[in-house]
Amino acid sequence: MTLRVSVDSGGTFTDGVLIDEKGEVITAKAHTTPQDLTIGTIECLSKLASLSGMTFNDLLGRTSTIVHGTTLATNLVVSRTGAKLGTITTKGYRDRMLFLQVAKGDLGGDIKAGTTELFSFRMDPPEPLTRRHLMTEVEERVNYKGEVLIPLNEEDVHRAVAYLKNQGVESIAVILFFSHLYPFHERRIREIIKEDYPEAYVSLSSSVLPVTGEVGRWSTTMFAAYVGPNAIAYVSRIKKLLEEKGFKGELVFMQSNGGVASADVICENPAALLVSGPAAGPSTAVALAEKHKVRDVVSVDMGGTSFDVCAIPGGQVRVAQMKVVEGMKYCLPSVDVSAIGAGGGSVAWIDPGGRLQVGPQSAGASPGPACYGTGGEEPTVTDADVVLGYIDPDYFLGGETRLREDLAEKVIKGKIAEPLNLSVPKAAAAIYDVVNAKMAGAIRLVFSRRGYDPREFTLCAAGGAAAAHCARLMEELGIRNLIIPKVAPVYCAFGMMYADLKNSFTRPFVSETAKANLDRMNALYQEMEGEAVEILGREGVAKKDIVIEKTMDIRYYGQVREQNASVPKGPVTAKTLRVTIDRFHEKHRKVIGYSDETYPTEIMRLHLEGIGKVTTPKVQKISQGHDHVAKALKCTRKAFFRELEDFVNVKVYEGDKLLAGNILKGPCIIEEKMTTLVVPPRITLKIDPYGNYTTMNK
Repeated sequence: MTLRVSVDSGGTFTDGVLIDEKGEVITAKAHTTPQDLTIGTIECLSKLASLSGMTFNDLLGRTSTIVHGTTLATNLVVSRTGAKLGTITTKGYRDRMLFLQVAKGDLGGDIKAGTTELFSFRMDPPEPLTRRHLMTEVEERVNYKGEVLIPLNEEDVHRAVAYLKNQGVESIAVILFFSHLYPFHERRIREIIKEDYPEAYVSLSSSVLPVTGEVGRWSTTMFAAYVGPNAIAYVSRIKKLLEEKGFKGELVFMQSNGGVASADVICENPAALLVSGPAAGPSTAVALAEKHKVRDVVSVDMGGTSFDVCAIPGGQVRVAQMKVVEGMKYCLPSVDVSAIGAGGGSVAWIDPGGRLQVGPQSAGASPGPACYGTGGEEPTVTDADVVLGYIDPDYFLGGETRLREDLAEKVIKGKIAEPLNLSVPKAAAAIYDVVNAKMAGAIRLVFSRRGYDPREFTLCAAGGAAAAHCARLMEELGIRNLIIPKVAPVYCAFGMMYADLKNSFTRPFVSETAKANLDRMNALYQEMEGEAVEILGREGVAKKDIVIEKTMDIRYYGQVREQNASVPKGPVTAKTLRVTIDRFHEKHRKVIGYSDETYPTEIMRLHLEGIGKVTTPKVQKISQGHDHVAKALKCTRKAFFRELEDFVNVKVYEGDKLLAGNILKGPCIIEEKMTTLVVPPRITLKIDPYGNYTTMNK
């Protein structure tokens, strides 16, 4: 078994990548099937088999590893189609999770929506994952020291479980006060649930996220319970289906922390899948940046539904300890990717003030953009790209799908052009400009929040739709250098090939730094390391291949937000703790803009990652060419460029015929089988040894 395969099930398309023993890369796309994700996944694998000249069963028999990424958990939350959820919490506190958890500006994923309603008192709070009548209480109380003030009333527990069973809940989240310090009440409740209602899925906050802060701990536990039954069912189903077809290799799943885990480990904590969709893309950006000797890179991924942004300073992908998902806190480690509703399927519309808007709503995989001819009746970014001449209707997905330009023109004319008194081409150009401005704004916001200057970064633009827009993003942001991966349409699927096995652990440790109990700290790190080694051992990682990385959350005394600082290897001593604090000061200065080495600090949490290193794939180089690209010329066609204020004839090149060293000057268009590159005037691209597109600026 020598093949490595990855499959990424996104909102619109399911992407697949196969890398053979020679380093040859084969890619495929299939339509995502929301009604049953296994259908799109199997179809994508079947396409990979066909393109590589094998049968489906032969492909599975020769594959050593399948890495699978899925938006299943995210879709369950967004569409509110997860398990019917009940909760059991400390008496007097069941309403805590109905309150607003985050600042209004952090609600939603769309920047414009997030700021427009910032001061509105009429703004509806986020919809909770369950209804109030399914939130039950039991008598018990533990204080902030982990001391039992009120013992657990087991009669209350039996009553609560009986009520939830009668209400038909499928999953129960047990969320008690200070359970991270004293988990025994939650564990006893789980035992009672298994006695009285064994069919119910159970999540304990003390197991899912044992940290200080009840809102983040409880919210994350509710996410785990909400997606758990469906996620476990899917993971088990796809594993069984592949094994029945002859797969004997290792099946691993992409996690929110940027690593992968086996099916068994995922089933133990399915919440790790929740924001895993975009987590792999930055790995591709880092790998490409290293090849081009670039340290600072910003990864953007424009798919059919969303636009994902990740700033990667110094080649280090940042992992956030808290994300906002549908207005609620998700506090498992996750790759620091920000997303807005801006993709190829994003719908263009006119707001009550008569202004053109794009997104965040999307046509999705079904019915899709109007030009798909599958019932879509709203104008989208893809429709605009077709009308502008950027996308060839006869060569979408390499000719697998024929687009209807007439339908694209019709919806743009009726919904945008006529209301704004514009011609259809100018309306399409306006849609194109608005979505570009929106994506540039999203990038600026990411940089301003993290204290970086986008002009100092290289733009790595990927996703099926980004190549048609990325040159304009460069202009908007003042970025000089650009990389468009050859594998841009399957960006996250390719990045999964670089993902290590990774398990993240957290423990509470609240202490003034000067008074930190190092023995207690080392005991907690040893406890987490023991768990990491045990889990990685179950996943087949030899002890010699395990890497342990430790960090801690630190803040200046009196602050409410922490910065994560790395801890030197080995036991924590007074000397290594000083090194960690110095790293905190340095990070605070870079991100916030100042630091004060004389001001007291405090430690809030300890983190540990157990990593099982994988062998990264070696990709084959393409043939070397020269400056001239005449042999790759496919045709000419009319396309709209705002600098020229009209449609002009531009050269269209076939991407698969381009060679390393080829140079292409805009305006021109490059057609890959699954994406289209639009090169405006004044932009020059060069093909690197691996077929990636790069700018010529220094």
